[in-house]
Amino acid sequence: MTMTGGTVLVGGVLRRSVDAGTSGRRAHLVGAALGGALGAVVWWIMHDALGDDALISVAYARTLAESGTWGVFPGITANTQTSPLNVWLLAGGMWLLPRPIVVVGLLLVVCLAVLGWLLVDLVRRAGARDGAGWLAVAVVGTSPVLASTVGLEAYLGATVLVAVCLAASGGRVVLTGLGVGLAVLTRPDLAVPAGVLALALVLVARRRVVTLAAAALVAAAVALPWHVWSWFALGDAVPDTTWVRTGDRSGSTILGSVPGWIEAFPAAGIGSVLPVAVALGAAVLAVIHRARAWARTALLLVAAGWAHLGAMETIHAQGAGWYYAPVVACSAAAAALAIGALAPRRTPELLTGAVVVAALGATLVAGPVPWRSAPLVANMALTSEYAQIGQELSGLTGGRPVQGPGELGALAFHSTVPVLDFLSEPARTDAVMARRAAEGGLRTTLMRWSTEHRRPSTPIETRWRLRFIDPRTSSDRVVKVWPVVSPRGHTGQVVLVESGP
Repeated sequence: MTMTGGTVLVGGVLRRSVDAGTSGRRAHLVGAALGGALGAVVWWIMHDALGDDALISVAYARTLAESGTWGVFPGITANTQTSPLNVWLLAGGMWLLPRPIVVVGLLLVVCLAVLGWLLVDLVRRAGARDGAGWLAVAVVGTSPVLASTVGLEAYLGATVLVAVCLAASGGRVVLTGLGVGLAVLTRPDLAVPAGVLALALVLVARRRVVTLAAAALVAAAVALPWHVWSWFALGDAVPDTTWVRTGDRSGSTILGSVPGWIEAFPAAGIGSVLPVAVALGAAVLAVIHRARAWARTALLLVAAGWAHLGAMETIHAQGAGWYYAPVVACSAAAAALAIGALAPRRTPELLTGAVVVAALGATLVAGPVPWRSAPLVANMALTSEYAQIGQELSGLTGGRPVQGPGELGALAFHSTVPVLDFLSEPARTDAVMARRAAEGGLRTTLMRWSTEHRRPSTPIETRWRLRFIDPRTSSDRVVKVWPVVSPRGHTGQVVLVESGP
């Protein structure tokens, strides 16, 4: 038996010592309260500025809650929602409280509160100071790139990954498998970091192969039913976005996009990258102290985050903000562990306060709140501008569907007529997937197997189109023009045109 901090290593399994302090529950409550408070503040700042992709998820959830349709619009079944678990939770909330944006905030508060509790538990079990958990949730809660994803599954994914790490470090096989399964349902690519974190079981189990196999079976029991149902009912064993959002050569990949984000949004970009850089330094310290429990946990967290980045780079995923959530969350936890274990007493608490104060200062400097746009976003118009357009479409088209301009979420959420896009209309999704399949290789083979039970979709015809063009160049009848400004200040025009019969 060895002891470190408030943790005892018994039979290879981390156990909290009895004399770890009567303040344990208080530390957990502080972590949860801090996370919940940060969630409430972030939601209030962001509630008018939810990104386009976030509003696709919110529209999916609202449609599921109101009509039972799995899709962006009632009656148009689609399979382009990458995060079933996020949509199920949002839809459940909307069924109870039919105010979608408020439900987004409630889920955010719950996720960050649970994350704060779990992080305190994790650092205590690893022998670091309680304040390290507070520091980690403060970094995650104030991360600019994560704040830009409110409404998506980023915070939910971070919470699930920390839960997997905590369960695996404690040798809890069933809970580890449950967490891995939920990670896959949160987003399929989270299987990579969750799988790496589950390897902590190897450090504490005597029958390693049997233990990992048992955890894998539990994970499969949690995640497979949805994917099997999706395979037959929706025509793809995985979300269609698995194929249409990856292997896209039209933009930079997830690693190649980082310099562009920093150039476009210097303060937010650097603030998002900083925890990842600090965690690399923490990993070096962890190697030096690798015999200690905190060091092994920190190394596993850093490995999980970078394994996910590497996997996404391999499949040529573009640099969308939500894809960075695993490495940011894992890095925040790893860096906080090192600080909580090695830095002078009260350092984690002081840094927690500094992070919150710095985030508050940056928010005030950034301009009026609530924000009109997210800190890191590449949309071509503001959410409020898309909302105005969406609200006017029904009257302009007589209630007819409209072909979208390439950005869907805010238009879909605010419009009462279907906005047709490769993410909302199956026939258009099929066309993109056919182009991907024509590229050949292993990816094409996997796609064909995954879509073996897919049935052809009938295209929805429309003569109405929204386009980003100069209306003077249109050969179709121009119905209305809306001037728009992107979050980066670029001006443009969204034009509604009507084609001939």
